[in-house]
Amino acid sequence: MRSLILLALVIGALVAMVVSRPSSPAAGELPRLTYVTTAHQLGVVGYRDPAGAISPDGTRVAYSEGRHVFVIPVGGGAPHSLAAGEGQIRNLTWVSASSLIGEETGTSTRWWDYSPTSGERKPLWDGRGGDVKANDLRQIAWSRDGERAAAVRNGKEGPELWNISRDGQIFVQLKGARPTSVAWTPSDEMACVASDGGRPRVSIPCGAPALKTEPDIDIIGPIAFSPDGKQIYCASPNESGMVELWRIDRGSLRAARVTSFSRDAYAPSSAADGTLLFKVQTYRTFVAEAPASGGGSRQLTTFQAETPSWHPTKPLLSFTYGTWRRVMDDAKYPDIAQEIGVIDLAGTLPAAKPSEVIAQSYSEDQAMAWSPNGKWIAFHTHREMSDDVWLRPADGKAADKRVTFLGRGAEVGWPRWSPDGKTVLLDGARKSDGRSVIYVIGVDQDTGEITSQLREVTAQGFEGELTHAEWLPGGTSVVALAREGPGRQAILTLPMAGGRPVVVHRWQSEHDFSGLGVSPDGRSVAFTAPASDGFFQIYRVPVGGGTPVLVTQDPSNKSQPSWSPDGSRLAFTVWSYEAAFWTIK
Repeated sequence: MRSLILLALVIGALVAMVVSRPSSPAAGELPRLTYVTTAHQLGVVGYRDPAGAISPDGTRVAYSEGRHVFVIPVGGGAPHSLAAGEGQIRNLTWVSASSLIGEETGTSTRWWDYSPTSGERKPLWDGRGGDVKANDLRQIAWSRDGERAAAVRNGKEGPELWNISRDGQIFVQLKGARPTSVAWTPSDEMACVASDGGRPRVSIPCGAPALKTEPDIDIIGPIAFSPDGKQIYCASPNESGMVELWRIDRGSLRAARVTSFSRDAYAPSSAADGTLLFKVQTYRTFVAEAPASGGGSRQLTTFQAETPSWHPTKPLLSFTYGTWRRVMDDAKYPDIAQEIGVIDLAGTLPAAKPSEVIAQSYSEDQAMAWSPNGKWIAFHTHREMSDDVWLRPADGKAADKRVTFLGRGAEVGWPRWSPDGKTVLLDGARKSDGRSVIYVIGVDQDTGEITSQLREVTAQGFEGELTHAEWLPGGTSVVALAREGPGRQAILTLPMAGGRPVVVHRWQSEHDFSGLGVSPDGRSVAFTAPASDGFFQIYRVPVGGGTPVLVTQDPSNKSQPSWSPDGSRLAFTVWSYEAAFWTIK
Protein backbone atom coordinates (compact mmCIF):
# COMPACT_ATOMS: atom_id res chain seq x y z
CA MET A 1 0.00 0.00 0.00
CA ARG A 2 2.81 2.44 0.92
CA SER A 3 4.63 1.84 -2.39
CA LEU A 4 1.42 2.35 -4.38
CA ILE A 5 0.72 5.65 -2.64
CA LEU A 6 4.28 6.91 -3.11
CA LEU A 7 4.21 5.87 -6.77
CA ALA A 8 0.94 7.76 -7.31
CA LEU A 9 2.38 10.88 -5.72
CA VAL A 10 5.55 10.71 -7.85
CA ILE A 11 3.54 10.23 -11.04
CA GLY A 12 1.25 13.12 -10.10
CA ALA A 13 4.26 15.40 -9.60
CA LEU A 14 5.76 14.53 -12.99
CA VAL A 15 2.75 14.79 -15.32
CA ALA A 16 2.97 18.56 -15.85
CA MET A 17 4.55 19.87 -19.03
CA VAL A 18 3.90 22.79 -21.29
CA VAL A 19 3.07 21.73 -24.86
CA SER A 20 1.30 22.68 -28.04
CA ARG A 21 1.75 25.99 -29.82
CA PRO A 22 0.36 27.13 -33.15
CA SER A 23 3.89 27.42 -34.55
CA SER A 24 7.44 26.64 -33.45
CA PRO A 25 8.39 29.52 -31.12
CA ALA A 26 11.83 30.99 -30.65
CA ALA A 27 13.75 29.64 -27.68
CA GLY A 28 12.93 32.61 -25.45
CA GLU A 29 9.18 32.58 -26.11
CA LEU A 30 8.23 29.52 -24.07
CA PRO A 31 6.40 30.56 -20.88
CA ARG A 32 8.01 29.64 -17.58
CA LEU A 33 5.88 27.21 -15.58
CA THR A 34 6.40 27.55 -11.82
CA TYR A 35 4.79 25.57 -9.01
CA VAL A 36 3.36 27.71 -6.18
CA THR A 37 1.48 25.54 -3.67
CA THR A 38 -1.04 22.74 -3.25
CA ALA A 39 -4.43 23.09 -1.59
CA HIS A 40 -5.48 19.89 0.15
CA GLN A 41 -9.16 19.09 0.11
CA LEU A 42 -10.60 17.70 3.31
CA GLY A 43 -12.85 14.93 2.06
CA VAL A 44 -14.39 13.18 -0.92
CA VAL A 45 -18.14 13.77 -0.78
CA GLY A 46 -19.57 17.26 -0.46
CA TYR A 47 -16.36 19.11 -1.36
CA ARG A 48 -15.64 21.40 -4.26
CA ASP A 49 -12.46 22.69 -5.84
CA PRO A 50 -10.23 24.94 -3.75
CA ALA A 51 -10.52 28.54 -4.86
CA GLY A 52 -7.41 30.50 -5.79
CA ALA A 53 -6.44 33.95 -7.11
CA ILE A 54 -3.24 35.92 -7.65
CA SER A 55 -2.86 39.38 -6.08
CA PRO A 56 -2.98 42.43 -8.41
CA ASP A 57 0.78 42.97 -8.13
CA GLY A 58 1.60 39.29 -8.70
CA THR A 59 3.40 38.77 -5.38
CA ARG A 60 0.87 36.65 -3.45
CA VAL A 61 -1.64 33.88 -4.01
CA ALA A 62 -4.78 33.40 -1.93
CA TYR A 63 -6.30 29.92 -1.82
CA SER A 64 -8.89 28.00 0.18
CA GLU A 65 -9.09 24.63 1.90
CA GLY A 66 -12.66 23.97 2.93
CA ARG A 67 -13.68 26.88 5.19
CA HIS A 68 -10.12 28.17 5.57
CA VAL A 69 -8.32 30.83 3.48
CA PHE A 70 -4.54 31.14 3.16
CA VAL A 71 -2.22 33.69 1.54
CA ILE A 72 1.24 32.59 0.37
CA PRO A 73 4.06 34.48 -1.40
CA VAL A 74 4.39 33.49 -5.07
CA GLY A 75 8.14 33.09 -4.65
CA GLY A 76 7.75 30.62 -1.78
CA GLY A 77 7.32 30.80 1.98
CA ALA A 78 4.92 29.85 4.71
CA PRO A 79 1.18 30.44 4.11
CA HIS A 80 -0.60 33.00 6.29
CA SER A 81 -3.98 31.82 7.62
CA LEU A 82 -6.96 34.21 7.54
CA ALA A 83 -10.10 34.08 9.68
CA ALA A 84 -11.96 30.77 9.25
CA GLY A 85 -15.51 30.68 7.97
CA GLU A 86 -18.39 28.40 8.88
CA GLY A 87 -19.02 27.12 5.35
CA GLN A 88 -16.79 26.23 2.44
CA ILE A 89 -15.03 29.02 0.54
CA ARG A 90 -15.90 28.55 -3.14
CA ASN A 91 -14.54 31.73 -4.78
CA LEU A 92 -11.77 34.24 -4.09
CA THR A 93 -11.04 37.53 -5.86
CA TRP A 94 -8.69 40.38 -4.98
CA VAL A 95 -9.98 43.96 -4.82
CA SER A 96 -6.60 45.46 -3.94
CA ALA A 97 -3.42 44.57 -2.07
CA SER A 98 -5.31 45.12 1.19
CA SER A 99 -8.68 43.56 0.35
CA LEU A 100 -9.65 40.02 -0.66
CA ILE A 101 -13.24 38.92 -1.29
CA GLY A 102 -14.37 35.36 -0.55
CA GLU A 103 -17.64 33.54 -1.20
CA GLU A 104 -18.85 31.26 1.59
CA THR A 105 -21.61 28.74 0.94
CA GLY A 106 -24.21 27.25 3.23
CA THR A 107 -24.28 30.19 5.64
CA SER A 108 -26.43 33.28 6.18
CA THR A 109 -23.73 35.65 4.86
CA ARG A 110 -22.33 34.71 1.43
CA TRP A 111 -19.65 37.34 0.69
CA TRP A 112 -16.82 38.35 3.02
CA ASP A 113 -14.12 41.02 2.82
CA TYR A 114 -10.77 39.74 4.17
CA SER A 115 -7.71 41.69 5.18
CA PRO A 116 -4.77 39.65 3.81
CA THR A 117 -2.50 41.34 6.38
CA SER A 118 -4.42 41.09 9.65
CA GLY A 119 -6.42 38.01 8.65
CA GLU A 120 -9.67 39.55 9.87
CA ARG A 121 -12.85 39.55 7.82
CA LYS A 122 -16.19 41.36 7.70
CA PRO A 123 -19.35 41.02 5.58
CA LEU A 124 -18.97 42.63 2.16
CA TRP A 125 -20.86 45.96 2.05
CA ASP A 126 -21.94 45.13 5.61
CA GLY A 127 -24.01 42.34 4.07
CA ARG A 128 -26.22 44.84 2.21
CA GLY A 129 -24.54 46.27 -0.84
CA GLY A 130 -26.39 49.57 -1.05
CA ASP A 131 -29.01 49.10 -3.76
CA VAL A 132 -28.35 45.37 -4.06
CA LYS A 133 -28.20 42.59 -1.49
CA ALA A 134 -24.77 40.95 -1.44
CA ASN A 135 -26.26 37.50 -0.82
CA ASP A 136 -28.09 37.69 -4.17
CA LEU A 137 -24.84 38.01 -6.13
CA ARG A 138 -22.73 35.29 -7.73
CA GLN A 139 -19.34 35.28 -9.52
CA ILE A 140 -18.15 38.68 -8.29
CA ALA A 141 -15.13 40.03 -10.21
CA TRP A 142 -13.35 43.33 -9.48
CA SER A 143 -11.96 45.87 -11.92
CA ARG A 144 -8.21 46.49 -12.00
CA ASP A 145 -8.51 49.68 -9.97
CA GLY A 146 -10.79 48.02 -7.40
CA GLU A 147 -13.51 50.62 -7.88
CA ARG A 148 -16.19 48.48 -9.51
CA ALA A 149 -17.50 44.94 -9.26
CA ALA A 150 -19.13 42.84 -11.97
CA ALA A 151 -21.47 40.16 -10.69
CA VAL A 152 -24.24 37.81 -11.78
CA ARG A 153 -27.67 37.96 -10.17
CA ASN A 154 -30.52 35.56 -10.86
CA GLY A 155 -33.44 37.74 -11.97
CA LYS A 156 -37.02 36.85 -12.85
CA GLU A 157 -36.10 36.51 -16.54
CA GLY A 158 -32.82 34.71 -15.98
CA PRO A 159 -29.25 35.65 -15.03
CA GLU A 160 -28.41 39.37 -15.11
CA LEU A 161 -25.05 41.14 -15.21
CA TRP A 162 -24.60 43.90 -12.63
CA ASN A 163 -21.93 46.59 -12.52
CA ILE A 164 -21.61 47.80 -8.91
CA SER A 165 -19.50 50.56 -7.40
CA ARG A 166 -17.02 49.91 -4.58
CA ASP A 167 -19.53 51.22 -2.01
CA GLY A 168 -22.29 48.90 -3.23
CA GLN A 169 -24.30 51.17 -5.50
CA ILE A 170 -25.64 49.82 -8.82
CA PHE A 171 -23.90 51.38 -11.82
CA VAL A 172 -25.19 49.32 -14.79
CA GLN A 173 -27.60 46.41 -15.00
CA LEU A 174 -27.61 44.24 -18.14
CA LYS A 175 -30.45 41.78 -18.76
CA GLY A 176 -30.73 39.06 -21.38
CA ALA A 177 -27.04 38.23 -21.74
CA ARG A 178 -27.25 35.14 -19.48
CA PRO A 179 -23.62 35.57 -18.47
CA THR A 180 -21.25 33.27 -16.62
CA SER A 181 -17.61 33.69 -15.61
CA VAL A 182 -17.66 37.49 -15.66
CA ALA A 183 -14.31 39.29 -15.84
CA TRP A 184 -12.87 42.75 -16.47
CA THR A 185 -10.57 43.60 -19.35
CA PRO A 186 -7.63 45.96 -18.62
CA SER A 187 -9.60 48.69 -20.43
CA ASP A 188 -12.50 48.22 -17.97
CA GLU A 189 -14.92 46.36 -20.24
CA MET A 190 -17.10 43.71 -18.61
CA ALA A 191 -16.47 40.42 -20.40
CA CYS A 192 -18.20 37.09 -19.83
CA VAL A 193 -18.86 33.63 -21.20
CA ALA A 194 -22.21 33.48 -22.98
CA SER A 195 -24.07 30.90 -25.05
CA ASP A 196 -23.77 31.18 -28.83
CA GLY A 197 -25.97 28.61 -30.54
CA GLY A 198 -25.81 26.46 -27.44
CA ARG A 199 -22.00 26.59 -27.20
CA PRO A 200 -20.08 28.67 -24.60
CA ARG A 201 -18.09 31.54 -26.13
CA VAL A 202 -16.34 34.72 -24.94
CA SER A 203 -18.38 37.92 -25.27
CA ILE A 204 -16.62 41.35 -25.02
CA PRO A 205 -18.30 43.47 -23.82
CA CYS A 206 -20.69 41.00 -22.24
CA GLY A 207 -23.79 40.79 -24.43
CA ALA A 208 -21.92 41.53 -27.67
CA PRO A 209 -21.64 38.89 -30.43
CA ALA A 210 -19.42 36.00 -29.41
CA LEU A 211 -15.80 35.80 -30.53
CA LYS A 212 -15.18 33.14 -33.22
CA THR A 213 -11.81 31.51 -32.55
CA GLU A 214 -9.64 29.33 -34.77
CA PRO A 215 -9.89 26.51 -33.92
CA ASP A 216 -13.47 26.97 -32.71
CA ILE A 217 -13.25 25.88 -29.06
CA ASP A 218 -15.76 25.75 -26.21
CA ILE A 219 -14.87 28.25 -23.50
CA ILE A 220 -14.90 27.08 -19.90
CA GLY A 221 -14.50 29.87 -17.36
CA PRO A 222 -13.18 31.59 -15.38
CA ILE A 223 -11.44 33.76 -17.97
CA ALA A 224 -8.51 36.16 -17.51
CA PHE A 225 -6.63 38.74 -19.59
CA SER A 226 -2.99 39.63 -20.14
CA PRO A 227 -1.99 43.09 -18.80
CA ASP A 228 -2.25 44.65 -22.27
CA GLY A 229 -5.61 42.96 -22.92
CA LYS A 230 -4.36 41.30 -26.10
CA GLN A 231 -4.55 37.72 -24.79
CA ILE A 232 -7.49 35.85 -23.23
CA TYR A 233 -6.89 32.82 -21.03
CA CYS A 234 -9.56 30.18 -20.44
CA ALA A 235 -10.06 26.42 -20.22
CA SER A 236 -11.43 24.15 -22.94
CA PRO A 237 -12.18 20.40 -23.05
CA ASN A 238 -9.63 17.98 -24.44
CA GLU A 239 -10.09 14.56 -26.01
CA SER A 240 -10.12 12.79 -22.63
CA GLY A 241 -13.00 14.81 -21.19
CA MET A 242 -10.76 16.94 -18.97
CA VAL A 243 -10.01 20.62 -19.62
CA GLU A 244 -6.75 22.34 -20.51
CA LEU A 245 -5.60 25.93 -20.31
CA TRP A 246 -5.85 27.84 -23.63
CA ARG A 247 -4.73 31.25 -24.86
CA ILE A 248 -6.72 33.31 -27.41
CA ASP A 249 -5.11 36.16 -29.33
CA ARG A 250 -7.74 38.94 -29.54
CA GLY A 251 -6.27 40.34 -32.75
CA SER A 252 -6.14 37.17 -34.87
CA LEU A 253 -8.60 35.11 -32.73
CA ARG A 254 -6.14 32.23 -32.98
CA ALA A 255 -6.48 29.83 -30.05
CA ALA A 256 -3.60 27.73 -28.76
CA ARG A 257 -3.41 25.16 -26.00
CA VAL A 258 -0.93 26.18 -23.32
CA THR A 259 -0.78 23.13 -21.02
CA SER A 260 -1.08 19.36 -21.08
CA PHE A 261 -1.90 17.67 -17.77
CA SER A 262 -3.52 14.35 -16.92
CA ARG A 263 -6.33 16.12 -15.03
CA ASP A 264 -8.19 19.44 -15.30
CA ALA A 265 -6.08 22.61 -15.72
CA TYR A 266 -8.22 25.74 -15.44
CA ALA A 267 -9.35 28.83 -13.46
CA PRO A 268 -6.78 31.42 -14.59
CA SER A 269 -6.29 34.73 -12.81
CA SER A 270 -3.77 37.38 -13.87
CA ALA A 271 -1.61 40.09 -12.32
CA ALA A 272 -0.43 43.46 -13.63
CA ASP A 273 3.14 42.16 -14.04
CA GLY A 274 2.00 39.49 -16.52
CA THR A 275 1.98 36.54 -14.10
CA LEU A 276 -0.85 34.10 -14.75
CA LEU A 277 -2.06 31.73 -12.03
CA PHE A 278 -4.05 28.56 -12.73
CA LYS A 279 -4.82 25.32 -10.92
CA VAL A 280 -4.54 21.64 -11.75
CA GLN A 281 -6.88 19.16 -10.12
CA THR A 282 -5.76 15.79 -8.86
CA TYR A 283 -8.40 13.32 -7.72
CA ARG A 284 -7.46 9.75 -6.88
CA THR A 285 -9.62 7.19 -5.12
CA PHE A 286 -9.73 3.42 -4.78
CA VAL A 287 -11.42 0.91 -2.53
CA ALA A 288 -9.40 -1.04 0.03
CA GLU A 289 -10.02 -3.22 3.07
CA ALA A 290 -8.36 -3.99 6.38
CA PRO A 291 -9.02 -6.35 9.30
CA ALA A 292 -11.63 -4.85 11.61
CA SER A 293 -9.32 -5.64 14.51
CA GLY A 294 -6.58 -3.52 12.92
CA GLY A 295 -3.72 -4.24 10.56
CA GLY A 296 -2.43 -3.70 7.05
CA SER A 297 -4.66 -2.50 4.23
CA ARG A 298 -5.26 -4.36 0.97
CA GLN A 299 -6.14 -2.53 -2.24
CA LEU A 300 -9.28 -3.91 -3.93
CA THR A 301 -9.54 -1.75 -7.08
CA THR A 302 -6.92 -0.17 -9.32
CA PHE A 303 -9.49 2.18 -10.90
CA GLN A 304 -11.21 5.11 -9.23
CA ALA A 305 -13.89 3.86 -6.85
CA GLU A 306 -15.49 4.89 -3.56
CA THR A 307 -18.47 4.32 -1.17
CA PRO A 308 -18.12 0.52 -0.79
CA SER A 309 -21.04 -1.67 0.31
CA TRP A 310 -21.10 -5.45 0.88
CA HIS A 311 -23.54 -8.03 -0.48
CA PRO A 312 -25.38 -9.66 2.46
CA THR A 313 -24.54 -13.28 1.49
CA LYS A 314 -22.18 -13.33 -1.53
CA PRO A 315 -18.48 -12.30 -1.83
CA LEU A 316 -19.41 -9.14 -3.73
CA LEU A 317 -18.59 -5.52 -3.05
CA SER A 318 -20.35 -2.60 -4.73
CA PHE A 319 -19.03 0.93 -5.17
CA THR A 320 -19.28 4.17 -7.09
CA TYR A 321 -16.72 4.51 -9.88
CA GLY A 322 -15.82 6.93 -12.66
CA THR A 323 -13.42 9.66 -13.71
CA TRP A 324 -14.98 12.57 -11.77
CA ARG A 325 -14.33 15.16 -14.47
CA ARG A 326 -14.86 18.03 -12.07
CA VAL A 327 -15.08 20.89 -14.55
CA MET A 328 -17.05 19.18 -17.31
CA ASP A 329 -19.30 17.41 -14.82
CA ASP A 330 -20.24 20.80 -13.41
CA ALA A 331 -20.68 22.30 -16.87
CA LYS A 332 -22.89 19.44 -18.08
CA TYR A 333 -24.67 18.68 -14.81
CA PRO A 334 -26.41 16.30 -14.18
CA ASP A 335 -24.30 14.34 -16.72
CA ILE A 336 -21.72 13.26 -14.17
CA ALA A 337 -19.12 10.55 -14.71
CA GLN A 338 -20.17 8.45 -11.73
CA GLU A 339 -21.51 4.92 -12.19
CA ILE A 340 -22.21 1.95 -9.91
CA GLY A 341 -20.28 -1.30 -10.22
CA VAL A 342 -19.43 -4.53 -8.39
CA ILE A 343 -16.30 -6.63 -7.95
CA ASP A 344 -16.10 -10.31 -7.02
CA LEU A 345 -13.93 -10.62 -3.91
CA ALA A 346 -13.30 -14.28 -4.78
CA GLY A 347 -11.63 -13.22 -8.04
CA THR A 348 -8.28 -11.64 -8.85
CA LEU A 349 -7.53 -8.63 -6.66
CA PRO A 350 -6.98 -5.78 -6.95
CA ALA A 351 -9.57 -5.65 -9.73
CA ALA A 352 -8.75 -3.66 -12.87
CA LYS A 353 -12.42 -3.08 -13.74
CA PRO A 354 -15.90 -3.85 -12.39
CA SER A 355 -17.05 -7.41 -12.82
CA GLU A 356 -20.61 -6.11 -13.17
CA VAL A 357 -22.09 -2.69 -13.94
CA ILE A 358 -25.24 -1.97 -11.92
CA ALA A 359 -26.10 1.57 -13.02
CA GLN A 360 -24.65 3.62 -15.86
CA SER A 361 -26.69 6.63 -16.93
CA TYR A 362 -26.25 10.22 -18.06
CA SER A 363 -26.39 11.20 -14.43
CA GLU A 364 -24.75 10.78 -11.07
CA ASP A 365 -25.31 7.17 -9.94
CA GLN A 366 -23.79 6.17 -6.63
CA ALA A 367 -23.89 4.46 -3.25
CA MET A 368 -26.02 1.35 -3.71
CA ALA A 369 -27.12 -1.15 -1.08
CA TRP A 370 -28.56 -4.67 -1.50
CA SER A 371 -31.68 -5.68 0.42
CA PRO A 372 -31.09 -8.39 3.06
CA ASN A 373 -32.56 -11.05 0.74
CA GLY A 374 -30.47 -9.79 -2.17
CA LYS A 375 -33.49 -9.21 -4.44
CA TRP A 376 -33.48 -5.39 -4.59
CA ILE A 377 -30.93 -2.63 -4.90
CA ALA A 378 -31.46 0.89 -3.51
CA PHE A 379 -29.21 3.62 -4.87
CA HIS A 380 -28.80 7.37 -5.22
CA THR A 381 -29.14 9.01 -8.64
CA HIS A 382 -29.84 12.35 -10.35
CA ARG A 383 -31.57 10.82 -13.35
CA GLU A 384 -34.79 12.39 -14.65
CA MET A 385 -33.96 15.68 -12.88
CA SER A 386 -34.10 14.04 -9.46
CA ASP A 387 -31.78 13.82 -6.47
CA ASP A 388 -33.38 10.81 -4.90
CA VAL A 389 -33.30 7.12 -4.01
CA TRP A 390 -34.31 4.68 -6.72
CA LEU A 391 -34.91 0.92 -6.67
CA ARG A 392 -34.03 -1.74 -9.18
CA PRO A 393 -34.42 -5.54 -9.05
CA ALA A 394 -31.05 -7.23 -8.58
CA ASP A 395 -31.76 -9.50 -11.56
CA GLY A 396 -32.39 -6.49 -13.80
CA LYS A 397 -35.66 -7.92 -15.13
CA ALA A 398 -37.74 -4.80 -14.42
CA ALA A 399 -37.23 -1.09 -14.87
CA ASP A 400 -35.70 1.07 -12.14
CA LYS A 401 -38.19 3.15 -10.18
CA ARG A 402 -37.98 6.27 -8.06
CA VAL A 403 -39.13 5.88 -4.45
CA THR A 404 -38.34 9.29 -2.89
CA PHE A 405 -39.28 12.71 -4.22
CA LEU A 406 -37.15 15.20 -2.34
CA GLY A 407 -36.16 16.67 -5.71
CA ARG A 408 -33.18 18.37 -7.33
CA GLY A 409 -30.77 19.89 -4.85
CA ALA A 410 -31.91 17.75 -1.93
CA GLU A 411 -28.52 15.99 -1.85
CA VAL A 412 -29.91 12.63 -0.80
CA GLY A 413 -27.26 10.38 0.72
CA TRP A 414 -26.59 6.67 0.84
CA PRO A 415 -29.62 4.39 1.38
CA ARG A 416 -29.48 1.50 3.86
CA TRP A 417 -31.94 -1.41 4.30
CA SER A 418 -33.22 -2.39 7.74
CA PRO A 419 -32.19 -5.83 9.02
CA ASP A 420 -35.72 -7.18 8.33
CA GLY A 421 -35.80 -5.74 4.80
CA LYS A 422 -38.92 -3.65 5.42
CA THR A 423 -37.51 -0.12 5.63
CA VAL A 424 -34.94 1.97 3.79
CA LEU A 425 -32.97 4.57 5.76
CA LEU A 426 -31.46 7.66 4.08
CA ASP A 427 -30.29 11.18 4.74
CA GLY A 428 -31.42 14.18 2.73
CA ALA A 429 -32.04 17.91 2.84
CA ARG A 430 -35.18 18.97 4.70
CA LYS A 431 -37.30 21.12 2.40
CA SER A 432 -38.15 23.71 5.03
CA ASP A 433 -34.58 24.80 5.78
CA GLY A 434 -32.21 22.68 3.66
CA ARG A 435 -30.57 21.02 6.66
CA SER A 436 -29.53 17.38 6.37
CA VAL A 437 -31.78 15.05 8.39
CA ILE A 438 -32.60 11.33 8.54
CA TYR A 439 -35.58 9.81 6.75
CA VAL A 440 -37.13 6.33 6.50
CA ILE A 441 -39.49 4.87 3.91
CA GLY A 442 -41.25 1.50 3.99
CA VAL A 443 -40.27 -0.87 1.15
CA ASP A 444 -41.15 -4.56 0.69
CA GLN A 445 -37.89 -6.36 -0.11
CA ASP A 446 -39.75 -9.13 -1.93
CA THR A 447 -41.84 -6.99 -4.27
CA GLY A 448 -40.17 -3.58 -4.16
CA GLU A 449 -43.52 -1.97 -3.34
CA ILE A 450 -43.75 1.09 -1.10
CA THR A 451 -45.48 0.16 2.16
CA SER A 452 -45.22 3.48 4.02
CA GLN A 453 -44.40 7.02 2.98
CA LEU A 454 -41.20 8.92 3.63
CA ARG A 455 -40.97 10.41 7.13
CA GLU A 456 -38.31 12.27 9.07
CA VAL A 457 -36.74 10.64 12.11
CA THR A 458 -36.64 13.57 14.50
CA ALA A 459 -33.69 14.15 16.81
CA GLN A 460 -35.17 16.15 19.67
CA GLY A 461 -32.96 18.88 21.09
CA PHE A 462 -30.27 18.41 18.45
CA GLU A 463 -29.36 21.57 16.48
CA GLY A 464 -26.79 20.13 14.07
CA GLU A 465 -27.12 18.10 10.88
CA LEU A 466 -27.34 14.32 10.50
CA THR A 467 -25.27 13.41 7.46
CA HIS A 468 -25.44 9.59 7.43
CA ALA A 469 -26.97 6.75 9.44
CA GLU A 470 -26.68 2.96 9.78
CA TRP A 471 -29.05 0.46 11.35
CA LEU A 472 -28.43 -1.24 14.67
CA PRO A 473 -29.50 -4.92 14.99
CA GLY A 474 -33.19 -5.23 15.73
CA GLY A 475 -34.09 -2.26 13.55
CA THR A 476 -35.50 -0.07 16.32
CA SER A 477 -32.64 2.42 16.43
CA VAL A 478 -29.78 3.73 14.30
CA VAL A 479 -26.29 5.12 14.67
CA ALA A 480 -25.95 8.52 12.98
CA LEU A 481 -23.03 10.69 11.93
CA ALA A 482 -23.68 14.27 13.02
CA ARG A 483 -22.16 17.63 12.16
CA GLU A 484 -22.61 19.69 15.33
CA GLY A 485 -20.88 22.76 13.92
CA PRO A 486 -17.90 23.84 11.82
CA GLY A 487 -15.14 21.30 12.43
CA ARG A 488 -17.17 19.47 15.11
CA GLN A 489 -18.36 15.89 14.47
CA ALA A 490 -20.26 13.41 16.62
CA ILE A 491 -21.69 9.90 16.57
CA LEU A 492 -25.21 9.56 17.99
CA THR A 493 -27.70 6.76 18.58
CA LEU A 494 -31.30 7.61 17.78
CA PRO A 495 -34.59 5.64 18.17
CA MET A 496 -36.46 5.12 14.90
CA ALA A 497 -39.62 6.49 16.45
CA GLY A 498 -37.76 9.75 17.07
CA GLY A 499 -36.56 11.18 20.35
CA ARG A 500 -33.50 12.49 22.10
CA PRO A 501 -30.22 11.19 20.64
CA VAL A 502 -27.45 9.76 22.84
CA VAL A 503 -23.89 10.88 22.09
CA VAL A 504 -21.45 8.00 21.53
CA HIS A 505 -18.35 10.03 20.66
CA ARG A 506 -17.31 13.57 19.74
CA TRP A 507 -14.19 14.73 17.84
CA GLN A 508 -12.73 17.58 15.80
CA SER A 509 -12.60 17.06 12.03
CA GLU A 510 -12.97 19.16 8.88
CA HIS A 511 -13.99 16.05 6.90
CA ASP A 512 -17.80 16.20 6.65
CA PHE A 513 -19.89 13.41 5.10
CA SER A 514 -17.23 10.82 5.92
CA GLY A 515 -19.73 8.02 6.56
CA LEU A 516 -19.62 5.33 9.22
CA GLY A 517 -20.14 1.58 9.59
CA VAL A 518 -21.74 -0.58 12.28
CA SER A 519 -20.48 -4.06 13.13
CA PRO A 520 -22.98 -6.89 12.49
CA ASP A 521 -23.29 -7.57 16.22
CA GLY A 522 -24.07 -3.87 16.84
CA ARG A 523 -21.29 -3.44 19.38
CA SER A 524 -18.89 -1.18 17.47
CA VAL A 525 -18.97 1.77 15.10
CA ALA A 526 -16.28 2.47 12.51
CA PHE A 527 -15.68 6.12 11.62
CA THR A 528 -13.12 8.48 10.07
CA ALA A 529 -11.04 10.97 12.06
CA PRO A 530 -7.70 12.79 11.72
CA ALA A 531 -4.84 10.80 13.23
CA SER A 532 -1.52 11.94 14.67
CA ASP A 533 0.19 11.12 11.35
CA GLY A 534 -1.80 13.88 9.61
CA PHE A 535 -4.04 11.54 7.63
CA PHE A 536 -7.73 10.73 7.99
CA GLN A 537 -7.76 7.17 9.35
CA ILE A 538 -10.41 4.59 10.25
CA TYR A 539 -11.21 4.15 13.96
CA ARG A 540 -13.69 2.00 15.82
CA VAL A 541 -15.47 2.83 19.07
CA PRO A 542 -17.99 0.89 21.21
CA VAL A 543 -21.62 1.86 20.57
CA GLY A 544 -22.00 2.35 24.31
CA GLY A 545 -19.14 4.85 24.30
CA GLY A 546 -15.49 4.51 25.17
CA THR A 547 -12.00 5.13 23.83
CA PRO A 548 -11.62 4.92 20.02
CA VAL A 549 -9.16 2.36 18.64
CA LEU A 550 -7.10 3.04 15.51
CA VAL A 551 -7.82 0.47 12.76
CA THR A 552 -5.69 1.68 9.81
CA GLN A 553 -2.23 3.23 9.92
CA ASP A 554 -0.78 3.41 6.40
CA PRO A 555 -0.08 6.96 5.11
CA SER A 556 -3.22 7.73 3.12
CA ASN A 557 -6.57 9.46 3.65
CA LYS A 558 -9.57 7.21 4.17
CA SER A 559 -13.33 7.56 4.35
CA GLN A 560 -16.69 5.75 4.21
CA PRO A 561 -16.00 2.57 6.23
CA SER A 562 -18.30 -0.40 5.61
CA TRP A 563 -18.34 -3.52 7.79
CA SER A 564 -18.34 -6.99 6.17
CA PRO A 565 -21.33 -9.25 7.00
CA ASP A 566 -19.13 -11.62 9.02
CA GLY A 567 -17.66 -8.75 11.01
CA SER A 568 -14.04 -9.57 10.19
CA ARG A 569 -13.17 -6.78 7.72
CA LEU A 570 -13.76 -3.14 6.97
CA ALA A 571 -13.89 -1.82 3.41
CA PHE A 572 -13.29 1.89 2.86
CA THR A 573 -12.34 4.56 0.33
CA VAL A 574 -8.72 5.66 0.01
CA TRP A 575 -8.54 9.15 -1.47
CA SER A 576 -6.33 12.06 -2.43
CA TYR A 577 -8.05 15.25 -3.63
CA GLU A 578 -5.86 18.28 -4.23
CA ALA A 579 -5.46 21.36 -6.39
CA ALA A 580 -1.92 22.39 -7.34
CA PHE A 581 -1.45 26.07 -8.20
CA TRP A 582 1.02 27.01 -10.95
CA THR A 583 2.08 30.27 -12.55
CA ILE A 584 3.06 31.08 -16.11
CA LYS A 585 5.03 34.19 -17.00
